[in-house]
Amino acid sequence: MIFHPLRNNYWLRRGYVTGSCMYNADLKHCYINIPKNASSFLRHYFKDAGWKHMFVGMNMQVTKNLVVLRDPIERWITGIAQHITTNILEENFGSTHFIELYNELSERIIFDQIVFDDHTEQQTWFLEPFELDNSVFFYCDSDLGKNLDSYFSTLGISCNFTKQQHINTSKEHFDNANLVEHFRNIVYNNKKYYNNLKSYFVRDYGLITSVDFYGK
Repeated sequence: MIFHPLRNNYWLRRGYVTGSCMYNADLKHCYINIPKNASSFLRHYFKDAGWKHMFVGMNMQVTKNLVVLRDPIERWITGIAQHITTNILEENFGSTHFIELYNELSERIIFDQIVFDDHTEQQTWFLEPFELDNSVFFYCDSDLGKNLDSYFSTLGISCNFTKQQHINTSKEHFDNANLVEHFRNIVYNNKKYYNNLKSYFVRDYGLITSVDFYGK
C-alpha cells in the first residue's frame, strides 16, 4: 500500500477511505470497489452474501481481486452529476435552478478542474494501493450482471446479479438524471471538453485497453 497521509486521506472528507474493499475469507476473493462502477449495488450485494468490509493492510489472504472498470467519460458524467446533486444542491435549489444559472464561467471551472470528489477521480487512483497481478476484470455495461453470474458459477456459487443489476436509484432521482442529461449534451457536443476528459483520464483508458475483461 502507498503509505502517504496526504494521498491516503485525500477523499476522506467525501467519505472514501483509501484501500477499502470487500473480502470473502472462504473464497479468498477481494472486491475492490471503485465509486460509480456499480459499486453501491455490488457492495450491498456482497454484504448480504457475508463478505466483510476491509482495508489494504488488514489480514487478508487474497488469491483473486475482482475489479469493475467503466468507460471513463460516461463515469465522469454520472460522477459530476452525483457530486453536484449530493454536495452542491440543497432545499429550494435543485438541478433546474442550477442549469438556469449555469454559464460559461461555471463551465470553464468544471472542465478545467474535472475532478471534484471520489466519484470523478481516476479509476486507476483507487487501484494504486492494491497488487493487481491476480485480478479478474469486469466491464461495467449491460452484461456486467451476466458476466458476474458466469464467473461465480465457475466457483460453484449461484448468484442472481443479472436480475438485480438494473436496480439503480440514481437514475430514478430527478436532479441526478437531469444533470446527467445536461452534462452528456455538453460533453458530446463540444470536442474541446471531450478531448480534455480523454486526456485527463489517459491512465484509465490505458488500463482498459491493456486488460482482458471476463466474458468479452
